[in-house]
Amino acid sequence: MHSRFGYVSLDTFLHRLNPSLKFFSLILIVMGIMIYPSWIISGSVLLIILIGFLTAGIKLQLSMKRVRFLILFSIVLLVLQVLLTPNGTILAYFLPRIGDSGPFLPITDFGLIRGLGISLRFLLIVFASMLFVSVTNPTLLSHSLTKIGIPYRYSYSLIIALRFLPLLDYETNSVRMAQKSRGISTQIGGLKKTLRTIRYTFFPLLVSALSRVEALSLSMEGRGFGYRKERTYLRSSKWTPADYLVMILSLGFLLFCISLHLGVFPFNI
Repeated sequence: MHSRFGYVSLDTFLHRLNPSLKFFSLILIVMGIMIYPSWIISGSVLLIILIGFLTAGIKLQLSMKRVRFLILFSIVLLVLQVLLTPNGTILAYFLPRIGDSGPFLPITDFGLIRGLGISLRFLLIVFASMLFVSVTNPTLLSHSLTKIGIPYRYSYSLIIALRFLPLLDYETNSVRMAQKSRGISTQIGGLKKTLRTIRYTFFPLLVSALSRVEALSLSMEGRGFGYRKERTYLRSSKWTPADYLVMILSLGFLLFCISLHLGVFPFNI
């Protein structure tokens, strides 16, 4: 059984980039689109992220159900923003005029732009995070963060979170397969069915996760984790000219978004 989350070990350009660079680039990109929420910029960066999946050899088919859910949720965000934003020039109506009543629910240009901006930002943050997790080796990420001065106790907590993503996904699949073998169907539809699904899925998953956490904590204590201020690593990460170039581009993107927000340029995007 394959997990739909976690690191995918390949040898591509994105995989070879320094892990801490990818981590801080993700933060800079998210900060940039939050500072200047333009749907054009968000859509352009989202397109680059999707191209990154192709160049890194990461198949979104492994999580196609979740991808469909994310796209559907972004469409819902778009529709809600269009419905709830009456400001701007009216382009059309959701409900046309019928007889003497209507039209209702105007679609405005400002509402459409606002909805596109929110939905594309949502997709961008989610897909950028998925790409980061897929192309970043957690062990090398821990080493690279420690190398720049972050205590390894804190960097290791991030590594545990990344390691537990595929484990939790695997446990969820195991719980659902065990339920199906016992004739228990998990359905989402109505409050009663949803609560039943949560009860039969969440509690076994919680017990399994707590068991793994307890085993991990005992193992760390047995190996003297945290006894010394420094630790050694089997594999190390290095900075290359490509890493510096990507860092410059990420900082440039953040500065560009800040400049647009402050009105430095005589144009808006």
